[in-house]
Amino acid sequence: MTPDRFRAVISTVLIVGVGTSAALIAVGFAGSLVVGWQGSLLGRGVSAASASDFGGIADGLAALRPVAIAQAGLVVLIATPVIRVATSVAAFALEGDRLYTAITLGVLAILLGSLFLIR
Repeated sequence: MTPDRFRAVISTVLIVGVGTSAALIAVGFAGSLVVGWQGSLLGRGVSAASASDFGGIADGLAALRPVAIAQAGLVVLIATPVIRVATSVAAFALEGDRLYTAITLGVLAILLGSLFLIR
């Protein structure tokens, strides 16, 4: 993989991640103006879930709740740099650069550990 191709792939990952995140947050905000944060765009009952509780995102997305749509945007925004690092691992491995693959795997492990293990 050439350096220009590497930069293009990484920039595409970042652009898609941030763009998707911004779109989800905008749709969630627009939906909140219509039915409120806890309402449903499908006309279902009002939810009692807290906006800081990310455990009900899947159910909220199924009910098209604006708060869940905005939360999904935040999750995508948080996942974007992690996906960028994972893409870098793959690119370095394809180049056969073992040192940078190992270093980037270490960074990825730290990122994933900070997301899932440390509370």
